[in-house]
Amino acid sequence: MVSLTACAEPARPPEERARSIADEWVAASSDGDEDSAQGLACGGAMLGSVNSDTAGFESYTLDIDSVGDGDFAVTVTKSYRDYPDLVSNLMVRTDDTTCIAWVR
Repeated sequence: MVSLTACAEPARPPEERARSIADEWVAASSDGDEDSAQGLACGGAMLGSVNSDTAGFESYTLDIDSVGDGDFAVTVTKSYRDYPDLVSNLMVRTDDTTCIAWVR
C-alpha cells in the first residue's frame, strides 16, 4: 500500500507577511533597485523613490502596527554612522496578496 501526503506550506500570519515585504523593500532600497521596489507595489501604484544615494545604512528596524482589515502601517528606521536616521513609512496590505500601497 502506497500513501501520498501533500505537503503545503502553512499560511503565514498577516503581520509576518507584512514584515517580509517590508524587508524586501529595505533590501531593494539598500541596493538602490527602483525596479524591485516598484515590483512590490499594489496594483501598479508608484512607490516613492528608494533613495539610492542613502543606501549605505548600517542597520534598520521595523515597527509594525495593525490598522485593521489586514492593513499594516510599517515604520522603517535606517541608521547611519555619519548621517541622521532616515525614517520611511509604508502601508502594507495583506488581504488578497501582500503588497505595499504607499511609501512616505
